[in-house]
This record gives sequence, C-alpha cells and structure tokens, in this order.
Amino acid sequence: MRYTKELVIGVTAIATIICFVWGFNFLKGKNVFTTKRDYYAFYEHVHGLQVGQPVTINGFKIGQVTEINFSKSNYGPLLVGFHISKPIDFSKDTKVEIYDMDIMGAKGLQLKPGVLKMYASPGDTLIGDIQISLTEQVTKQFVPIKDGTERLINVLDSTLRSITILTEKASLLIDANHESITSASGNIDTLSQTFNAQRKHFEDIVNNMKSFSEGLIESDIDKAVLQVDETMSSLDLVLKDVNSGRGSLGKFIKDGDFYSEMSESMTQLELLLKDMREHPKRYVHFSLFGRKGSGSSKDSIK
Repeated sequence: MRYTKELVIGVTAIATIICFVWGFNFLKGKNVFTTKRDYYAFYEHVHGLQVGQPVTINGFKIGQVTEINFSKSNYGPLLVGFHISKPIDFSKDTKVEIYDMDIMGAKGLQLKPGVLKMYASPGDTLIGDIQISLTEQVTKQFVPIKDGTERLINVLDSTLRSITILTEKASLLIDANHESITSASGNIDTLSQTFNAQRKHFEDIVNNMKSFSEGLIESDIDKAVLQVDETMSSLDLVLKDVNSGRGSLGKFIKDGDFYSEMSESMTQLELLLKDMREHPKRYVHFSLFGRKGSGSSKDSIK
C-alpha cells in the first residue's frame, strides 16, 4: 500500500506538534506522560514565588508550582496551584509553606504534613503558610538593639545639653564675680607669704617645747628610779635584821622563848580583862559618904 504525499505530510506535522508540546512542557518542568495531581493554597502575599518553582517535602522534590492568580478579578488573596508528580499521600491539614531556598531569596513551596488520618485528594485547597525569611529574622533581632541604641543616644544628647548649660552658667558666674575671685586670690597669696616669713619663728618655738618636754620627762624618770633604789635598799636591810633575829620583830620570829613568853603574857592579860568585865566591883570602889576608919580602906586595897 502506497501512502500519498499528503498523508505523509499530515503525519509528520502531527508528530512535530506533539514533540513541540512535549518539549515545551518538559522545559517548564512538566512531564506529560505522568499522572499529575493538582492542589491549591491561598496567600495574602507570595513574596516573589514564581511558576515553575519546586515543591518539596523534607527537602525532596515532589512537584512544582503551576499557576499563581488572584482568587478574584485583579484583587484579593492569591491562589497558588501546584501539582505533585510523585506517588506521595499527605493529610488534609498539611501546610504548604513558602520558604527561602537560598540566601539570594529564591522562593519555593514545601509541604509540612499534619496529623489527620484523612488524606488530601487532587483538587483540594490546603493551608497556606509563609516561613519567616532570614532577612525578617535578622530584622526582628536587630530591632531591640536599634531601640536601645536610640534611647542611649537620646540620654547622651540630654546629658551633653545639660553639661553645656552648666558650663555656660559657670562661665557667667565667674565673669560676674571676677573681681571677688581676684581679691580672694590676692589674700591667699598674702597669707602664704606671711606664713613663710614666720615659719622660722614657729620652728624655733616647736623645738624649744620639744626640748623642755624631753628634759622634764628625763628628770622625772631619774628621780623616780632613785627613790625606788633607796626604798629597795632599806627594805633589804630590814629583811636582813629579821632573818638574823635582831630587833623585836626578829626576836619574835626567830626566838622561840620570847614567842612563848609573849603568848603567856597575852593569855594572862585576856583572863584579867575577862574577870574585870565579870566582877568590876573587885577592882573599882565608889562611896558617896566615904568609909569609917582607915582600916577598912586598907582591907579594901588588900
């Protein structure tokens, strides 16, 4: 069977169109020979996300962004569509997060599966979320430092203004009292000169008082030492006499007979005094009219 020229041209044109469509989709990241599952998510702002950017889960690419459009005509939240090319199931509460793929700020989508046991179906709208970018994190950390620096600058500025005002007031005060300050300075100079002129006289007085005090102290000490020596010598002589038995005290201590006689005499004296207290009439006689005869007087004396 022979094919006509027109049939060959038609088949060739169809094959060319198919190859062109497949190549165009391939270059866009689409594979027309695989089963695709499309999903959607809403965002207030996509932060530069573009069609064709990858969709990942745990860093593994499973699809790509297919469309970004307003949910309403030219305003309102943005509807982002993406398809999943890998046979992966995830729950209905999975979050679709826009995140930074690199430090240059290129955006992509990453899936964060939830905990529900119900799986999402193609065509479902999932929860849209946005990851805080590195720039926003740095800015968030920098804001307290910036505020603290501004407060410090304000305090320093206020302090400098206060110092400036104080300096100006001090300058005005000095100018207003210039004559008084000059006069006081002159008086201080005069007093200093007078003191320097009388300094030698003051030194002589201090030296004389020092010499007098030292002489007085030395004199009193010498006299006291001499008196102590004399007293010790006298006491030494008394102790020697006592030890040798000389004098009344020495005999009393050293002579046993003398001690016995003194003890006996003291005993008799005590007995006599006791008898006088008990019988006073034996020793003392009173008579208002006197006694008859001298014999009676003699007998009494006896």
